[in-house]
Amino acid sequence: MFGIKKNTCYIIIAGCGTLGAELAGKFAEENEVTIIDNNINAFEKLPYCYNGFTFNGDVNNAGVLEEAGIQNANALIAVTGNDVLNIFLSLISKKIYHVERVYAGLTDPRFRDTYSKLEIKTLHSSDLWLEAFRREMSL
Repeated sequence: MFGIKKNTCYIIIAGCGTLGAELAGKFAEENEVTIIDNNINAFEKLPYCYNGFTFNGDVNNAGVLEEAGIQNANALIAVTGNDVLNIFLSLISKKIYHVERVYAGLTDPRFRDTYSKLEIKTLHSSDLWLEAFRREMSL
């Protein structure tokens, strides 16, 4: 599983919703990627050309994460659609498995302070819209 592509990162993505599937497709072009979801039908959202790995399992289960190679991951992206689960995954990835880069999808903006206090980098669509708008206005 690991070492197929030279000089790349190994990225685990938790959650194969629309965002997770899109990120997996993009990152797999140049990196080794495993995407995990407990719904096997979710993998149908992956791009046709996705060349990474899929893992059907519950990310609440440390055994699933270990089987997916969390101990070798350079990055974890938690985009399960559940902020509490994303926080949990981010914390264990950082504190137990010592994953270098951890990002989490922010579903409910009320959790923004929690993520910040725990030093978890977040991905949120409103942040992306705001950034794009600011760039456009500065032209």
